[in-house]
Formats: sequence, structure tokens, C-alpha cells
Amino acid sequence: MKRFAPAGLLCLLALLLFSCATVPAPDPSAAGQAAGGEKQLSQRMKEYLDNGLDKLDQGAISEGMAQLVAVLAEGVSAKDPAAEELKRRAETELAKIRAGLAMETGTEWLDANKNQLTASSVNVGGEKTLNPSVILTLNYGGTGKALVTGAPIQFEFVKGGGLLTAFVNTNDYGQANCNLARLDSPNSENIIRASLLYKVKGFTYAFEGVTKDFVFAPPARKASILVMERAGAKVAEDPVILDAVFNRLKGVTFDFSQYNGKLLGEQFLTVFGGDPQAIRKMGLEKEVSYLVMVLNDGYNVSQVELQGKKYNIWKSQTTATTRVIRVADGKIMYSGTVQAVAGQGGSVEKAVLDGFRIAAAAMADKIAQDLAEIERVLTGKE
Repeated sequence: MKRFAPAGLLCLLALLLFSCATVPAPDPSAAGQAAGGEKQLSQRMKEYLDNGLDKLDQGAISEGMAQLVAVLAEGVSAKDPAAEELKRRAETELAKIRAGLAMETGTEWLDANKNQLTASSVNVGGEKTLNPSVILTLNYGGTGKALVTGAPIQFEFVKGGGLLTAFVNTNDYGQANCNLARLDSPNSENIIRASLLYKVKGFTYAFEGVTKDFVFAPPARKASILVMERAGAKVAEDPVILDAVFNRLKGVTFDFSQYNGKLLGEQFLTVFGGDPQAIRKMGLEKEVSYLVMVLNDGYNVSQVELQGKKYNIWKSQTTATTRVIRVADGKIMYSGTVQAVAGQGGSVEKAVLDGFRIAAAAMADKIAQDLAEIERVLTGKE
């Protein structure tokens, strides 16, 4: 047994030597290359950071923000503590800028009280389209606001869909205008959101909260019919022209409510003229989009006289006018008139009433003739 011991020892020694020979020796250059790569990455990130801060100091706000976002883009996979610190500094600077940014709607989207309007969806794609528009500013505190030019604004549907210009840079006035060409569902509500969004080196950075929504909705399918029937200073309690107008308009797929214009008093004629403030003061039910204003005006009542002899017959003249007025701005969208309709009767009251009835029938015929035009107006396709 003893003679085999040296041979076994030699085999074991040979095996150990073979194992050591098959393990590759560590490459001292690999760690150095990794460290060098991290150092170069940190240097690039610092250059972007310094450039960004310089641009901001020079008033080139959008360029400065883009440089700061580039720091974050470069540092996505960075593990070096120096790179992490540069990312933190860039994020801090972007947060400071975010606190002073404001996105406002273009002035065409504001009413007289500076409230944002809702646009009509049925006008999209035409000359009267109200396109989304924003103005971007940066508040410097005590030194005031500055317009932010060259900033990338994204416009996207958050409700509904259609065709629009998705990305627009703000112009010299800090304004970005989106071209809205089409809505897929114009009879439904659509919402388009504008947001400040930077895309650098495949990295996307959105300024949270720096957004503005634009609502496009079909006109409310509600209208109020207001009628005043008068002869001189006397206003009728039960205007006969109301049913005549309403019965003709029933063919339009709209929900009509009816009112005696006498309730408005002197304000009726102001509203009839399309005064926006007078319309707002009316306090009509919510979401009424149009007013159908009807004035049946009797005048020139006289007793019949022949060869110096007066007869127990009176004549009157009546003019009836119907207008469709848009509640949003008081614009008169349609106006139809029947003029100098004659009436007669055995008393002043009967002559006036006869004139009212004849004018009501004439106005019903007028509305029947113009119904297609009126329907286009009421559905927002004027």
C-alpha cells in the first residue's frame, strides 16, 4: 500500500495545477474602463447642468430647461455617486422653475369676465373653429413675469379623439396654437390637454401641473321661447303668437321652454337686441344655449272714416319679428320679420287682436319657410 502513496500525491498535485491554469487572470484594464466611462458620463452631465444654469441666467428659459432635462437623460443608468448628485441638482433646479411656470389660455378663449369658454364641437374644422391656444410664462417673483419662447407644448386628447397638431413650440409671444382639423365624435364632449413636455435623448420629462384643458361640446339642445305682444304701452297677458311659433319649431329636435316676455318688463327689448349682460341677468334654466325672441308689435290703430263719416270699425297694423339669439355672446343668429299686417274689428281691442292673429299666422308661415336655416343655427352649424 505504501508504494502507491507517492503516485496518488502526484496526481492530486497535477489536478490542482490544471485547475489554476484554466482560471483567467483578472484584467486590470476592465475596472479602469468602467471607472473612466462613469467619469466621462459625469463630465457630460456637469456640462449640461452648467450650460442649463447659464442659459437660465441669460433669459433663454426653454433652452436652459432642455439642458437640465439632458442631465436626467444622461443619468438614467448612472450609478456613480457624482452622477447621482448631478441628477439631484438638476431635479432641484427644474422644481424651482416649475414653481414659477404658468400656462394660460389664449385671450380668444375668455369671456368678458375672464372665464374660460367651452367651444362648440360642431364648428371644428371650419372658419369659426376655436383652436386650443396657450401662453406660457415664468414668474421671477419681484421682477415680474417673462414669456417663455421655444418651449415644446404637447396637445393631446384626454377625452374623445380626432386630428390635431400634436407638438407646437411657443412663439416670440410665449404662445402655442394648436390646429384642430377634425373631431371623431362631434356630437359628444371632447377634451384636449396642453402640457409642457420635453423629450431629450429618448427621455421624457413632463412639468406636472403645467397644463390647460380645452373642452369642445355640442350645443346644449335647449332653447327658451320668449314672446312679447303689445299695442302701444299695453302688453298682452296671453300672447297669441306664442303657440304659432312653438308649433312650427316643434319639428326641430330641441327642448323648448316657453315664457311670456312681459315678465322681463323693459329688459325684453334689451335682450331682444342681443345685449349679453341683459341675457345673463335673466337667470334662465341651466344650459339654455339659444333664445327664440318673438315680438308681435301692434300700432297705428285708427277708426275707419269715409267722406267725413266715422264708422264703428277700427283698423290696426302689426309687425312680427322672430330672432334666434345665442346665449353665450348675445349674437343674433337669425332674424325674420313680417311687416305691416292689417287687422280690423268693431273696437280698438278687436282690431288689435285681429292684427295679432293675422301676424301670428304670417309668422308661422315665415318660420316654416326658414326652418332649415333656423335648424342649422340651433344645431350650431351656422
